[in-house]
Amino acid sequence: MPKGPIRLYFKERVLSNKGPRTIKPFPLISDGGRSDPRWPPIAATSRGCPKILKNESRRYPRMRVATARHIVLTSVIMLLTPLLALIYILRGRKGKTFKRWMLTIFAGIYASTFNIESIGDGTRHWGRVYEYYVGLPFSQWLTDLGDIITFKSNENVNDDVFIHVLSYFSGEILSVPGLFFVFVGLIYGYFFSGAMLKIFDTFPSWRKHTGVFILAVYFIAILNLQSMNTVRTWTGFWILMYGVLQYYDTRRWKYLILVFIPPLIHVGYFAMALPIWAVLFLPIKRYWLVVLFGLSFSTTLINPQAVISNLEQTEVGQEKVQGYFVEEESGIEDVFSLYRTKRWYLAYQKSGLLSWALVGIALVFILNGDYLRRMQGLEATLFGMGLLSKVLSNSTWFLFALSNRSGIIANLFILAAIILYWQRRHLSGKRPAFQFLAALRPLWMACLLLILPVFVYYLSNTLEYLSAFILALPMVTWLDESLRISLRELLGQLLGI
Repeated sequence: MPKGPIRLYFKERVLSNKGPRTIKPFPLISDGGRSDPRWPPIAATSRGCPKILKNESRRYPRMRVATARHIVLTSVIMLLTPLLALIYILRGRKGKTFKRWMLTIFAGIYASTFNIESIGDGTRHWGRVYEYYVGLPFSQWLTDLGDIITFKSNENVNDDVFIHVLSYFSGEILSVPGLFFVFVGLIYGYFFSGAMLKIFDTFPSWRKHTGVFILAVYFIAILNLQSMNTVRTWTGFWILMYGVLQYYDTRRWKYLILVFIPPLIHVGYFAMALPIWAVLFLPIKRYWLVVLFGLSFSTTLINPQAVISNLEQTEVGQEKVQGYFVEEESGIEDVFSLYRTKRWYLAYQKSGLLSWALVGIALVFILNGDYLRRMQGLEATLFGMGLLSKVLSNSTWFLFALSNRSGIIANLFILAAIILYWQRRHLSGKRPAFQFLAALRPLWMACLLLILPVFVYYLSNTLEYLSAFILALPMVTWLDESLRISLRELLGQLLGI
């Protein structure tokens, strides 16, 4: 990079009788004449961060070649030591394109080292690839696809369009069923990294912005790479989140398609995506969302019997009702009682206290006037999506899977909105970025303190499922699956525990 600041330019192409021409650029921010002509001019985006003009990037092919070469070299290093390569990627000053592709490759390598026999739902899906999809005739695959689309139950099939296609692709077309989770990891990693890089232009300092730092780390931890083991549910979420972020900024059709794809990833998004679609496409006033948010805690907005009767009209709906229906809502004490023989941090994570902590944080931003008056554009849209998703979560307590997953989606959208809101205010020079009313500060601090203990759970979960070979030589697990051990098992052997 050249020394000193880079000149920011604004260029506009216009049509004339002599064809398109470019208006002479004028500087938005002067650098005193020290800009280097070898580097392309850049323009300020709507979020205040520089971005190379697309029509200019074509004039600098060396930049694309350098990025591709760097991706290849870093990929080789990642095959030797993925963890150190990841640290280099995150701490380096390379562009977002480089970081995104490298994070995607890391996700694929991460998935390839799973001990697949102990990852929950993923184990069942992976087993079906071997048991059913290897050698499956195409005509039968089409018949099964028709059953999925018409919501008919089939116990042998991975029962969503996405996983049905992916299982057949890896098990029959490529005849490499062992790569099923690698493909899952690459898809999950691509959209996960895309959403993260879209949201984070500046990461808060743990010393200067402790509260926002806690929220940012929690946002990343909720559905980190480990969540790809569900295969469908959270892959669908990151596709939805990425589609919303990109469509809001660009209004391109390809991102609009991504917004509507999640129901093909997991059937639950026919319900869970409704709040997102409503806020994105309907002119819903902010105070209406706040009113619905408040009412959902005190009254029944959705008739349980009407929902159940509609679901039971299909075979898949009947299965979901039988598996997830509960007659009364569980409280925090009930959950602690259920997990009293488990480790405390597991009981804490399942208790529902974290959900109430996010409700408290949402109330702080509502009562302080940030959501209703000061949040702009994408920030307010994401916050509204979180509020309406929480309304869905509260209103579907009788289907605990739908309620829990909608609650997680609500938390993630609210956190994403707060992070973007903080970045805009921080980059605009406002000090401090957040100014809360004195009466709301104790609630803000209490909610942050409620979040802190859950990081012990995420650390334990990482040690439990993260392969020891993520430190070095992941290809060893490809040659002999019996050598796959977790970091916890490795530490146990080294420490004799």
